[in-house]
Amino acid sequence: MKTNKKSAGAKYQYRTKAVPMPDGTRKFVRGKTQAELDAKVAELKKLTGAGVDVGNEMTFTELTEQWYALYKKPYLRERSRDILRYVVDDYILPPLGNRIPREITLMQIQALMAGMAGKSYSLRSKVLINLRDIFKVAEENGLVSKSPVSSRLKAGGKAAAEKEPLTPDEAAYLLERVTDPRAHTFLLLCLHTGARRGEALALRYSDVDFENKVVHIRRNAIVKEHETTVSSELKTKAGRRDVPLSEELEKCLRAQRAKSKSRNGYIFTMKDGWLLTKSSFHKLFEHISRELPDKHVTAHILRHTYITRLFEAGLDIKEVQYLAGHATVDMTLGVYAHYDRLSRAPETAKKVREALA
Repeated sequence: MKTNKKSAGAKYQYRTKAVPMPDGTRKFVRGKTQAELDAKVAELKKLTGAGVDVGNEMTFTELTEQWYALYKKPYLRERSRDILRYVVDDYILPPLGNRIPREITLMQIQALMAGMAGKSYSLRSKVLINLRDIFKVAEENGLVSKSPVSSRLKAGGKAAAEKEPLTPDEAAYLLERVTDPRAHTFLLLCLHTGARRGEALALRYSDVDFENKVVHIRRNAIVKEHETTVSSELKTKAGRRDVPLSEELEKCLRAQRAKSKSRNGYIFTMKDGWLLTKSSFHKLFEHISRELPDKHVTAHILRHTYITRLFEAGLDIKEVQYLAGHATVDMTLGVYAHYDRLSRAPETAKKVREALA
């Protein structure tokens, strides 16, 4: 069968063919030339032979939303869901969303990744991991015969800069210079307990056992722009831990508790007694970060500094793993390897020079 179609004054001849489907229906295929038509028919038969539902016109966006709702959302913490939505909505759906999954090619996936040139390795890895997962679901549900995301495709991108802990002198300098009461307390608490930001902001005075000198970490604060909520769901099961209370931190917390106007006994609140929002936390942390403008100080760097101090004090790997709330010892070893390399660098250099003398 031949049909004609005019466009901008030109006449094109299209060839069409009705191909029988496994369910008894027919699907019409069209090509400008006989060779193009034959190729499309062969591809269609290949797909149906592989069990692909070629009659399903679900878009990649619709597939991704079903994947998110059924396979991801029910099993993720709120913060993880927010990160996943950012990756999907900003980097995966814009170039692919309107396409039919079975029509997406390796070249289009490569173009997507090439368009992320200059982005971090971490972000590119997240995009690639989720693309593979989405197309795995597509395979399992007969929407594609084979994932177009090649196993040889690598994330690439810029490696994250190494996180450098504060030196003892830098930590002491900050504790001396940061005089804002809330900021000073947050700084000291993170340096002396290794609490994650959310863990620190979720602490109540009742979590501090002044008698037995222990800080009980039991909750996590989910910080957003206009509202902060507290959950008993920590980052990992290992996050639930008891951390020794130092004398300096005890003295600070006792003084803050005496003049606290907190609602529900939280240590860190706004002036009205409610939990810190994202913007109020940023204002708090500015008191800390501005004192060391040449160093990128974050809440995670304070935690990293605490873990490094534990290694310097001679604690073993399992002790540090527990106090840090790491889910696996491998995470702790990663910090230790960084610390060990830096601490041994002068000695290593000396040995090399002696060997070459």
